[in-house]
Amino acid sequence: MKSVRPVLRFLQYSIPSKGQQRFLHVEKRKDHLRLIDNNDTMDYHYIWLRHNCPEIGKSIHPKTGERVVDCAEISSTIEPEHVELIDSERKLKVTWSKDYSSLFDVAFLLANAYGKNRIEAKKPNVKVADIELIYDKTQNETYLKNCYERLKNFGLVVVRQRGLDTEEIIKDFLPCGASVVETHFGRIEDLRTDNTTNKNNDQLGYTDAAINLHTDQPFIADPPGMQLLQCIRRADTGGSNSLVNAAHSALYLREIDPNAYYMLTTIPVHFHRKQKDFQSIHIGPIIETNGDEIKQIRHSYFTLAPFNFPYWLTVAYYNAYRKYASILYDTQSQYRVQLERGDFVLYDNYKMLHAREAFTGPRHLRGVYFRHTDVWKKLEKFSQDKKKACQKLNN
Repeated sequence: MKSVRPVLRFLQYSIPSKGQQRFLHVEKRKDHLRLIDNNDTMDYHYIWLRHNCPEIGKSIHPKTGERVVDCAEISSTIEPEHVELIDSERKLKVTWSKDYSSLFDVAFLLANAYGKNRIEAKKPNVKVADIELIYDKTQNETYLKNCYERLKNFGLVVVRQRGLDTEEIIKDFLPCGASVVETHFGRIEDLRTDNTTNKNNDQLGYTDAAINLHTDQPFIADPPGMQLLQCIRRADTGGSNSLVNAAHSALYLREIDPNAYYMLTTIPVHFHRKQKDFQSIHIGPIIETNGDEIKQIRHSYFTLAPFNFPYWLTVAYYNAYRKYASILYDTQSQYRVQLERGDFVLYDNYKMLHAREAFTGPRHLRGVYFRHTDVWKKLEKFSQDKKKACQKLNN
């Protein structure tokens, strides 16, 4: 049997016939190249293109077909002088300098499109006006449609002047036969310093202290998907709420610091709630993903157990945590809301973090938890897309 020598081969893939236009155009961007094919985009870092240059003699050995350039020799900030599609858009020419160009088969790039349809995460810059609405009892369908759109697009909605009937508000977001999520606090929380109605009220929510950004119930396996906070009485001073879309912030972290993102999505931590009559532990990463999607954020500084990492990892993890926090605590990332009597905020507990500033006076908010599936089942029928689909079927 002949010995087989492992070599790097740049295989030929099927390519469009001559005259067939494959790509609309190519864009030279700051640190990557973008190919656009109808509705698809494909992004390639310049260092990746230079590393995979197929030029015989300069990048590939003419006899063995092996790569002769080590990627360690390539600058991470390399940038071409010019890029263009040639040969009826079957080839991509990348000019690095007057003496050196790379000529790629478009079919090769298609087969190795690692950045396909990538959504670039922008630095958060939120506006409270985007998530607020004023309740009008004569426009109930519009009210629910607007709640759906804000929850879907931003992860939260603030409704002004809805009133003090908590049970009526609960009905707004529950389909027939569904119920709210009861927790170790009870069915409805009365968040007030003189609380006598809830179990296990030996925690920060029942004090007048400031509470920094966090998600609720990260210490259980299946936290409630949505939370509603209804204002019964506002504080004399202070007591405003801040909310931030931690899922969007996580995607921005991935954009600017992939190493920090990788640590926070792969390294498990212990969330430990320990009260007089209740205790629960959950082990998992702060950012839970499903492929490239953010599935759930668990973030609670006051229920984090001591980190128990290897010595060489500990400071690096703290730095990753702080990098994420720098985005979350940026004022441009936060919706700052003062709830008045009769107002409420409803938010996605898997995406949003919420906080409260310290206050004085007998502030009273009610807290209610919902399941994702129940809220979406109730609200989706009011979405524009759903209505259009129904109208199409009826026609």
